[in-house]
Amino acid sequence: MANGKQGDHPLTEIVHWKIRRFSEKADMLVLEIVNLGGEAELERTYNLFKPPPVEEFERSLQTIRDRLYREAKERGWEV
Repeated sequence: MANGKQGDHPLTEIVHWKIRRFSEKADMLVLEIVNLGGEAELERTYNLFKPPPVEEFERSLQTIRDRLYREAKERGWEV
C-alpha cells in the first residue's frame, strides 16, 4: 500500500520528491498533467510502473497535457 515515501509510486516520486522517473520531458509533462487535475486520468491510462517506450509515452502525455490545458482555458482557468 502506498505511504508517500521515496520509491513508493512514480507520481509521488515526480510530484513530491522531484525525482526523475521516466525522462526529463515525460516527468515535466506528468507534473503539468497532475497540476491540471489529470492525476486520475494518468493512473487510468497507464501502468506507471511499466509505461510504454519513452518516445511513445512522451507523445501520449503531451496529447493529454494539451487537451487538459485547452479544457482548463475553456473553463476560464488562468493557466
